Amino acid sequence: MDLKQQFEQVMNSSVNMALATCVNDKPNVRVVTFAYDKNREGKLFFSTFKGNRKIAEFAQNPNVACMMLPQSEEADSQVRIFGKVQKSDMSLEELVALIVPKYPDGADTVKMGGDMMEIYEVCFSEAFVTVGMTEAQSIKF
Repeated sequence: MDLKQQFEQVMNSSVNMALATCVNDKPNVRVVTFAYDKNREGKLFFSTFKGNRKIAEFAQNPNVACMMLPQSEEADSQVRIFGKVQKSDMSLEELVALIVPKYPDGADTVKMGGDMMEIYEVCFSEAFVTVGMTEAQSIKF
């Protein structure tokens, strides 16, 4: 399997990612459910509640780091992304449609949030893929 295929496999099978921000030299990390659409290369999407701390941190520093969290203990690949976060024009319905195939219950949570939710996207030009014990390799978008 080539590196791009490995990247897509991880992105399509992982439900959650660790999302790290940093403001005033204080890092913060949290786990969020995300979606990836290979037709929108160089972007990944997630929802969050309006007015929360994450959004305030994005406004102060839009640079973020993400690492996809594998669903199984047997997973031997990792994907790490460094990018900029911004509010997305993706609709809640589009996000739900991307989440349902890999995490049907997660879509219910997003739907229940309704008008209290905002959609954000992380824009990136490269991703770092590690397979097994190999050194991370970069793929460009």
